[in-house]
Amino acid sequence: MTYTEELLQKADDLIPRVKLIDFKNDNNSKVMIDVRQHEELLSGGSIKDALHVPKGVIEFRLNNNEAISFDTSVYVFCAVGIRSAIAAYNLKQVGYKKVFNLMGFQDILDQGAEKQSLI
Repeated sequence: MTYTEELLQKADDLIPRVKLIDFKNDNNSKVMIDVRQHEELLSGGSIKDALHVPKGVIEFRLNNNEAISFDTSVYVFCAVGIRSAIAAYNLKQVGYKKVFNLMGFQDILDQGAEKQSLI
């Protein structure tokens, strides 16, 4: 098993995979984060009101964002759910208590999320 496969397995064991309805029904302070690369957002858009924080810098950016505490519910997504699983796992490791994987962009759109174009 490769390092990435092992990390993904750990993430899947620790981070719940959830649906858009779970995000909508969460009464806690919450944020939805798109961890895809900027080029992906330019070509396909994102989810309305989602923050864009690429997977490679998410721990740094969230730790330096006063509006997002360790008690904030953090919902992450990417193209298919792999990068978001690993990003969510890393956030959990640095102390975020309520971290969830919304999985893939198209899945979220299919569940009724509003798409936002960046162009």
